[in-house]
Amino acid sequence: MIEYIREYKKYSSSYYVSEGIRTTAGVMLPILTASYFGYLDVGIALGLGALCVSIADNTGPIHHRVNGMMAALILIFISTLITGFCMPYPWLLAVLIVLMGFSYSIIGVYGVRAAAVGVAGLLVMILSIDERYTNWEVVRNALLVAAGGLFYFTISLLLYRLRPYKLIEQALGDSLLSMSDYLRTRAGFYDAQVDYDKNYKEVLEQQVLVHNKQSLVREMLFKTRDIVRESTHKSRILMMIFLDSVDLFERIMTSQQDYRLLHQLMDNSGLLPAFQTQIRLLSDELEKIGLALQEGRISESREELESLLKKLEAEFVEVRNATMDDSNIEGFVSLRHILNSIKDIQSRILTIHRYTSFDKKIGAAFSRTVDYTKFVSPSDFNIKLLTNNLSIHSTIFRHSVRVALSLLAGYFLSRVLPFGHGYWILLTILVILKPAYSLTKQRNIERLTGTFFGALLGVGILWLIRDDRLLVTVMIIGMIIAYSMVRIKYLVSVVAMTAYILIAFHFLKPGDFSEVLRDRLIDTFAGSVIAFIATFAIPPKWEHEQIQELLEEAIEANARYFESISRLFIGVALSNEVYKLSRKEAFVKLANLSDAFQRMLNEPKRQQKKVQLVHQMVVNNHMLASHIATLSSYRKMAERYASEKFQPIISASLQHLQTAAELVKQQPLPNVLLSAEENFVIREELKQLLELRLKELAEGDMDTETRQRFSELKTIADQFEYINKISIELEKLAQRLRERTV
Repeated sequence: MIEYIREYKKYSSSYYVSEGIRTTAGVMLPILTASYFGYLDVGIALGLGALCVSIADNTGPIHHRVNGMMAALILIFISTLITGFCMPYPWLLAVLIVLMGFSYSIIGVYGVRAAAVGVAGLLVMILSIDERYTNWEVVRNALLVAAGGLFYFTISLLLYRLRPYKLIEQALGDSLLSMSDYLRTRAGFYDAQVDYDKNYKEVLEQQVLVHNKQSLVREMLFKTRDIVRESTHKSRILMMIFLDSVDLFERIMTSQQDYRLLHQLMDNSGLLPAFQTQIRLLSDELEKIGLALQEGRISESREELESLLKKLEAEFVEVRNATMDDSNIEGFVSLRHILNSIKDIQSRILTIHRYTSFDKKIGAAFSRTVDYTKFVSPSDFNIKLLTNNLSIHSTIFRHSVRVALSLLAGYFLSRVLPFGHGYWILLTILVILKPAYSLTKQRNIERLTGTFFGALLGVGILWLIRDDRLLVTVMIIGMIIAYSMVRIKYLVSVVAMTAYILIAFHFLKPGDFSEVLRDRLIDTFAGSVIAFIATFAIPPKWEHEQIQELLEEAIEANARYFESISRLFIGVALSNEVYKLSRKEAFVKLANLSDAFQRMLNEPKRQQKKVQLVHQMVVNNHMLASHIATLSSYRKMAERYASEKFQPIISASLQHLQTAAELVKQQPLPNVLLSAEENFVIREELKQLLELRLKELAEGDMDTETRQRFSELKTIADQFEYINKISIELEKLAQRLRERTV
């Protein structure tokens, strides 16, 4: 029950609900107003325009939203006009469907917002197909649709002007909530009976979510001119929260350990459950901050958080003093560094708690030392990008051809069937077909299932509720749920959408709605079948065909990340900007790789080629990034322990990674496998320190300078060795992948 309440709070205060309410208001206000004055047909045209423009109003920088809505506004006016004039000529309409289907889909090459603009154009074309007008009525209808779009555009812009930071706060809160889930998932490694494979899988999935949501916030912050210029204390604090949250996420990743070994050494100590409890408490604190940001209030930390941490540290010291010997000393060293990580993470979380007060004194302390424009991708509309994708090898080209031909097949079928609404078949095809097979498959299943259960729900509502005002209220709630859930729970969105559409038809055509219900089910099934057939008739570019390129990019990005942070350990200066750019690039490439691998798992079994090898390489890349992040958390120690002794293992690890990337890329290589084990002379110093430390323990000396040096140097050396071992493993896996490919 607590879990459901938690999820409801996350959802109800999120920007998804804000978008749902904004879209519903933009659609329903003109419909209800026009209906009140007896012009329902005018209201429907206005509502359609508002709905189409809202599709392009995705969360993002305000000038991107404005550009997207303006493009959609122009496109829906032109599309409505052309479709209306083509309606009397079925053959001309068929040609138009193919041309619009392809051209409006291919513009998706310019990104998600451009794709949304294309969908808006296709949607207005599809929903205009069953209408027959005179020439004047065609122009009038196009003007009404554009007016509805302009109405929504005005509402959206007005809401932004009234609360310019609200959307960013909600997106930032959502990012912190996903980070909370990530930390909670990592706490699962401390379970006594942990399923390592399952937990690693969940961690990878959560990492992708965090990366994607951080990318959205990064775009909103770094591409919003007022915020980058530090115009207000609130904008500065929002920037501080985001930058600190990115550093916090990296710090959370530094808790990467050899958990199997940790359990072998420390299960009998009884400390692991206490560590897990503290980590889960920190996850709850992150969740509090995320919810507070979404709701626009100050978050307060748990009062006893500090005392619980002190209690954990005291328990650790007590158990260490009582049980540590040469058989478990490595386990206690690892736990000491996990404890230090927990203390650092807690300190960072408490700092972010304080930021939510938006105190002017806090904002005044912010100074921009980094050029943030380097951290976002440019969004130029380069015609060369479009022409380069006019090829059968392009995923978006194949998708565009698939959409065009599927819509044409749906149109012909709608002309043949003696019942139903032609646009339902086309609409089903439009919402199901996606560039990736896995998304199309998932949408197909959810569309059919959601339509069935939504129909049952709609029938139940109409049977139970007789009051029209109450029905309108239920319909509006259904719209809000449908539009707010469409990107997070598509199945729920379809259920709500089907139910509210049945209620809407009850008002449009009072009486027996069984015909509407039958038509919707049959048309949805027909559209799903066409989309399913089209996916195999014009297959997408399967993930196994392109995942090697993503693997290569992830390995190279990790190598640059490692190379940048390892400079400090050989006494070379590192600028903060170079470090953060390499970190951001590594995290983005990892998210892209993991996302592609998840899609690969949802493809037909015969297309999941080399899946076990790819899975191992994905996991190793994530482990590598975690260990590099852990190494980066020791930047302060690097000043004390910087030495040329680290150079051999750094060079060897980078060589392994370079070789792995070239093997994945199918480049010709000399048959050489390097090893840095014999070159890592720091191990000799650690052996001497360990012997000295064991003598001190035998004499009862617990906290000495030797303990500190041994603990810190061993921790640094362990990370370099972990990174080296993973780089060797990646090289071996890449060699096997190359052999399988050849």
